[in-house]
Amino acid sequence: MDTLLEGKKLVRQKSKNGTTYVYEVVDHYWDKEKKQSRTRQIYLGKLDPETGNFIPVMDKGFYSGPNIDELCARRHHFTIAVPSHLNYVRERIDEYRDEIDGPNGLRMLDGETIYVKTFLYLWGKTRRRCYLHIFFSPGQMADDRISYDLHILDLERELVEEQLVEAHAEQYKQFFIVKETPKRGRKVLRNADAITAARKRYVGFNAILTSRLKDPLEALQVYREKDVIEKSFDDLKNELDMKCLRVHASQRMKGRTFIQFIAMILSAQIRKSMRETGLSEKYTARRLLWELESLTTISYKGRYKSKLSEITKEQRIIFEAFGVTPEYEPCS
Repeated sequence: MDTLLEGKKLVRQKSKNGTTYVYEVVDHYWDKEKKQSRTRQIYLGKLDPETGNFIPVMDKGFYSGPNIDELCARRHHFTIAVPSHLNYVRERIDEYRDEIDGPNGLRMLDGETIYVKTFLYLWGKTRRRCYLHIFFSPGQMADDRISYDLHILDLERELVEEQLVEAHAEQYKQFFIVKETPKRGRKVLRNADAITAARKRYVGFNAILTSRLKDPLEALQVYREKDVIEKSFDDLKNELDMKCLRVHASQRMKGRTFIQFIAMILSAQIRKSMRETGLSEKYTARRLLWELESLTTISYKGRYKSKLSEITKEQRIIFEAFGVTPEYEPCS
């Protein structure tokens, strides 16, 4: 299939829309309940529908200059998350901050407000034509701040334990002051002003580098597809109330799990329909369901038909988008 995949044990899964996703089998475990061997898989990317070539989709952990050089030298297409602390990313954030986080950068994806700007970027000595998409998400700032602070702690630990990472050399100089004395040995001090300034300037920003996807929202959607399993588990725990099963018998647990599985399928279909009809630009899945929550069916004894409570304009738009016609005659 591709030189990048040589020596890997792969599983291919084809979705309903025809996209073929590629997973690597990393290990096996024994399922005691079903009494069979099962596999643990990690998402690697997908196949180009036109050429059949493999297009890797990667996290920041894969990012390094030599890795991107190798991908470019082999003429592979790729999509990869780029650490926002890199100089070429921060230079663009500093120069174009108002354009990114402004009216011209405003976009909507699956009900989430996102700000974005795209740059043409020629990579390395090969001058490979790439697109650098820089995103700013106000809703992600809190999580990014925690991740940023944890990264600072990791840098400090590397300095204290003298387990330096070459790629972090510039950050060591920027965020820490290292003193060496014959009596006290190595002492690592935090540069509080530099750490605080960087946090204020860059928290909430993320970047994706891609050789193929010029549309920033398409690039972000492709990157997020790799987290579909984690997202499904998050939906089960939070949106679909499966954080605690609250059952004790095995049969009840299986029944509850099956119902949650059906609910997850319906939730995924709702999101898909929202993207296809444009509702995702106005609603999140949860807000859309809240919008329909006031609907009530009124039943009468005898020969009268059941009727719906009055439908609002917003509810009627939602029904039309999903191709649903109210079954009963509305109340007058």
